[in-house]
Amino acid sequence: MNKKNVVIISGATATGKSSFAIKFAQQINGEIINADIGSFYKPMSIGVAKPKWQNESVPHHMFDIIDEPVLYSIAKFRKDLVSLLQDIWSRGKVPIITGGSVFYIQSFFYQQHEVVGTDVHIQNLESSSLDSKDLWNQLHKIDNQRAKVIDPQDRYRVIRALAIFHATGKKPSEFKPIFNPLSDYYFIICDRDRDELYQRIDRRVIEMIDEGWLDEVKKLQGSSWEQFLLRKKMIGYDDLLLMLQDKKSLSKTIAIIQKKTRNYAKRQITFLKKMHNDLLIKGSDNLVTLITPDDNSLQHTVQQYLLKK
Repeated sequence: MNKKNVVIISGATATGKSSFAIKFAQQINGEIINADIGSFYKPMSIGVAKPKWQNESVPHHMFDIIDEPVLYSIAKFRKDLVSLLQDIWSRGKVPIITGGSVFYIQSFFYQQHEVVGTDVHIQNLESSSLDSKDLWNQLHKIDNQRAKVIDPQDRYRVIRALAIFHATGKKPSEFKPIFNPLSDYYFIICDRDRDELYQRIDRRVIEMIDEGWLDEVKKLQGSSWEQFLLRKKMIGYDDLLLMLQDKKSLSKTIAIIQKKTRNYAKRQITFLKKMHNDLLIKGSDNLVTLITPDDNSLQHTVQQYLLKK
């Protein structure tokens, strides 16, 4: 690695990557950069497990940067990331990108083709009454090559692919991302035993409710945020909003949120392990490792980083 390097710490929701990243940053003079989509948005806090970043011992960036219900695109994130990395490097610090929103993480490594005019199609598709499988079926008819590598329940990726087709008239599989990392890197993927992870997820959802998540959601009712969260299908937020609209049972809604979050974690794990394998195949001098976040793995990964540096 040269002096301009970046640490990327990712993992499924509830793996403990945020606390691990802070401990890592303390040991290598690092600063945290958020790559969790929910934490970009100022009104969302409890339901996205946003850290109390203003009070942390290391500087945090890219939290609470959007106070309007608008899409923060991956292309915009990568562009903003370039400026932020330069700023952190200029102060002799190490940037540590942390989060579980895998497409934002991926944007560090891969440059997407700029496709003009997709935003309006994304908004229209997000407002569609069609479920994820129906949208996926549309994609399959248009471009089965792209469809077969996307989970039918991965609504975000399905919609993005359809939006590219509607904006360009071309198959989305023709727009392949270009491998172009922004710097040398050390990529750490936090992993846990599947049963343990699911227990952590179920427990955390209940803790979020106890901490006032429902009150947080009630404050967004009747505002432009309500339709935005429903359209984006933000896990938990959309379910709680629908519960309030339809006066459904809280206990049943909690169970739905837990199940959706477990399914989301499963998709994150699949994506990150594929990314892990793809980056290993690249055969570069950069480090890519899969760990269980605890004190032992912390010391080992810090030592690996310092030796490579």
